[in-house]
Amino acid sequence: SILVNDKHANSLNIGILYFKYFLLFKLIVASVADFNAFKRVVFFLLFLIFILVVESIDHKSAIDGLGWVGQPLGWADEEVIQQSGSGRTQWINIFDGPGVFCVLFTIALPFVIHFFDKHYSIVTKSLAAVSLWFLGLAIYYTGSRGGFLASVVCMFAYVLSRSRLSVKQLILASSASLLIFMMAPAFLTSTSDSHGSAQHRVDMWKEGVEMMQFNPVFGVGKGNFLNYTGRLIAHNSAIEIMGETGAPGFFLWISLIMLAFKCIYSFHQNTEDLNEKSYAIALAISIIGYLASSMFVTLEYETFYFLLALAAILGRLSDQEIAFKKTDFYFIAALIVSWVIILKGFFKIYN
Repeated sequence: SILVNDKHANSLNIGILYFKYFLLFKLIVASVADFNAFKRVVFFLLFLIFILVVESIDHKSAIDGLGWVGQPLGWADEEVIQQSGSGRTQWINIFDGPGVFCVLFTIALPFVIHFFDKHYSIVTKSLAAVSLWFLGLAIYYTGSRGGFLASVVCMFAYVLSRSRLSVKQLILASSASLLIFMMAPAFLTSTSDSHGSAQHRVDMWKEGVEMMQFNPVFGVGKGNFLNYTGRLIAHNSAIEIMGETGAPGFFLWISLIMLAFKCIYSFHQNTEDLNEKSYAIALAISIIGYLASSMFVTLEYETFYFLLALAAILGRLSDQEIAFKKTDFYFIAALIVSWVIILKGFFKIYN
């Protein structure tokens, strides 16, 4: 997509960046030899994230409004100021916005709540409850609508994973998620704001679909979304990939995700250990949470390929061949067509 479209100053850097993602993926897969090593990686990930949980809470209460590395609070809508008295927490580099910062907490959430599974001790569950409270507070302080919705999705997915998916349980889980959403502050659930953030996102989504329609094979070129719109990026990973790389690039991106879930499913089905099953489900939900978050911000970052690497590790540990089948091809093709149709229907309703 870069080679056949207009080049820009960042074209070479994008190519190098994706090589780094590939290298990161391969190094993680190669360096984790067994399930105990897998658990250590997860615990270290949680350790790093909870350092930022503490930073986020401390940042919110800082008198000068600055975080540990001097970063200011993010912009906040008037409703946020009324509810919390100040701006929204954020970090630096690839997490230099409230929405992308919240993603770190969202992907940690499933690994924390999985400790509520029956086979864990009361002490472990108690520690998980305390951790969950701090994690929820950090999510709240980001003031991210997308992050909040992704967190609800994670909780909903966890409830479903613990049930046999009966109609009654599905209704209860859906009702609980809806209740949580309705009870949340307006600045987390409203589809509009004084800055027009939500409205501008939808406008960019429309342009992303338009990019693929007019450039179905190679899109407008990786990194050219902003150049095409002249205003903003997509704030949606799927739409940005689709618009910039066309249908083939979008197909490959979805294939990576599907294979990751197939790896996790294979491991889950081929182990009798409850602890291993719990971690597999937690990783699946973490990826789901990441994808839910990517509906509202562009998240083509190292974090995504880190999670995919963890899934590949479980696939290898399952000792089963993970194959891409013809039915997978047709399923993804149908998914892409359905995705475009759903988006077009959404645009009509939203307008």
